[in-house]
Amino acid sequence: MIEKQFLEECLKKGLSTRKIEKLLNYSLKRSTISYYIKKYNLTDMMNYKKPKYVDEYFFNKIDTKEKAYILGYTLADGYIANNVLMYGCALEDKEILLFIQKQIGGAVREYNVINKKLKRFPNAKMNIANKQILLDINKFGNKENKTFPRIQKDLERYMLLGFFDGDGCITWGRRKDRNRIWQKVCFTGSFKLLSAIQKLLIKLEISSTLHPKGKENCYVLELSSKKDVYKIMEYLYGNRDLIVLHRKYNKYNALRLEWGEFEGTMKYTTSSQAEDHSSEGVETTGEKLGSLNNQLERLSLK
Repeated sequence: MIEKQFLEECLKKGLSTRKIEKLLNYSLKRSTISYYIKKYNLTDMMNYKKPKYVDEYFFNKIDTKEKAYILGYTLADGYIANNVLMYGCALEDKEILLFIQKQIGGAVREYNVINKKLKRFPNAKMNIANKQILLDINKFGNKENKTFPRIQKDLERYMLLGFFDGDGCITWGRRKDRNRIWQKVCFTGSFKLLSAIQKLLIKLEISSTLHPKGKENCYVLELSSKKDVYKIMEYLYGNRDLIVLHRKYNKYNALRLEWGEFEGTMKYTTSSQAEDHSSEGVETTGEKLGSLNNQLERLSLK
């Protein structure tokens, strides 16, 4: 049993049932704590409120760039089930979930747990349990059996941008032996999804390769020539009217600066000054991005 006064004090401090459970040394389960909160009529004191949704029919028809973007991100990084649609990302990418929240509704929550053994790090999560939203999003697949749908041609770039922000990356560096820039854009996902994306790239006259990712049960679609990387990134960002994840957009602009695409900007670095902007399986930002972003603010993008 839990005293009412104790629960009131905990809820006044903004403690969740998870934190109260920890405070009690896990002697009571969260379900039991929730039971007593309801019994004592303290529900209104809880920080958690049932999420409200802006548009329950959001996925019913993909007819805006915002819907196309979120659909693409969902196909890349969303967990689609019959009873819940789940999103999760690193805290540095939380702006994506805040964008989804603004368009659909729901609640974005932050978790600041660090457990290296269990590979848990600070992240943001968002769960959607609205019946109509789940009914519509399940038309595009369930869990791993997702499809890359046909939508209005003028919205395809936004759907691909959402997929890129979810499961894509851009890496680059300098070949020290040849003193030249190398670059690569990759998409990771199921064979079914990536095959559909590759067909879209073929229509755009962009060359790519599709191959298994080691022994994992997924595939990698990649392109590495300057011409193809430039074309795909300009396809994604060319209109510059919907940029949600600025981290990847800034990485591309940093690469363009190295390419010398902006007039009056930095020259190529020498091989001794070169910095590798990629790591195995992890997308890195690089220390030069801060100064590069300052330059970008003074430039008019093409």
